[in-house]
Amino acid sequence: MNHLAVTCLCSAGGDMDDLERYQFDLNGFLHVKGILDPREVTKALSAMETLEQRFVAAINAHPKYHSLQFRMDYHYDAELGTSAYEANHGGGGPQYVVDDFLNADPAFDLFVGHPRTMEYIRELTEAPFRIVSSELRYRHRGNITGTHMGGPIDRRNRYTFVTDPSPNRGGNARRHFDLLAVRVLYALHDVPVENGPLCVVPGSHKANFQSPYGGDPVQEPGMVPLPMEAGDALFFTENLRHGGFPNLVDRVRKTVHLCFAPAWVGSQSPAHWNGDVFVTQSAWTRYSDEQRALLPPPMSPSERHPEQLSLKRLTAEMAELTRENQKLKEALARNTRPTSMLQRLLGR
Repeated sequence: MNHLAVTCLCSAGGDMDDLERYQFDLNGFLHVKGILDPREVTKALSAMETLEQRFVAAINAHPKYHSLQFRMDYHYDAELGTSAYEANHGGGGPQYVVDDFLNADPAFDLFVGHPRTMEYIRELTEAPFRIVSSELRYRHRGNITGTHMGGPIDRRNRYTFVTDPSPNRGGNARRHFDLLAVRVLYALHDVPVENGPLCVVPGSHKANFQSPYGGDPVQEPGMVPLPMEAGDALFFTENLRHGGFPNLVDRVRKTVHLCFAPAWVGSQSPAHWNGDVFVTQSAWTRYSDEQRALLPPPMSPSERHPEQLSLKRLTAEMAELTRENQKLKEALARNTRPTSMLQRLLGR
């Protein structure tokens, strides 16, 4: 299928300008060139590749936890403070996702409060904001990320503006972005079309109807791939219909994903949905005050997996109900033995 080329390329530097605001509002995404410098790219990619085999090997290892919201299992690495799982909802080859990767290596500290990134985030969502999801994604040959979102699906990802009652210098009311979920995807190496880049339906963030198409991004009309170069970043509203084109080559596509939202919005990670992202004490110690403002403080082990505690309590309650039910059945069986009318009247 032929795909329409959409260009929203901008060079990082300075606050968001009028052209960038217009392009983001029109299309739902912005491709910023070279937001990471070569040193930052090398540092982050080296850490991501060093940890890759550990994450892949641990996908099916214990301890295993279960996400009630996503109905999936994931592995929690207590040493690194990360959660890893395999996500193949689009089909094809494997895709490995690592949540809370910011804890895993000091090399990733650069993504917490990255100055150039913050210039855009400050424009796109209301302060105070924070990181509500952090992921490393390893997409292998054949993997496809199925299309999702677009239109009025989930209010927690809404795309809106707010009007400031105080006028600007021209006497007009100021309008600005008020997004509940801003995704940032960083490329740590070149990602051409054949390597499975992010793909989007431009403008679908404003759709009033849900998409009638299935989950295959290659077959969906209007879906366009967004190839990237090392150091580039894609900013997009989570309400934009998006997915991942198939990776047709042997090179594993390695990308970094962050999600920003107002501070009152809960986590978007399967490991702690609607709660707080997990920050280790060692990572917290490394962060500056400005970085700490973007994340919740460290949690205790019991707070780390609130869903698991709820699941254990539910399992225990179900077991108790099963035992009580069995006792009731046995009591009913004893009381249904044939007796004479006189015995029943006497209670014997």
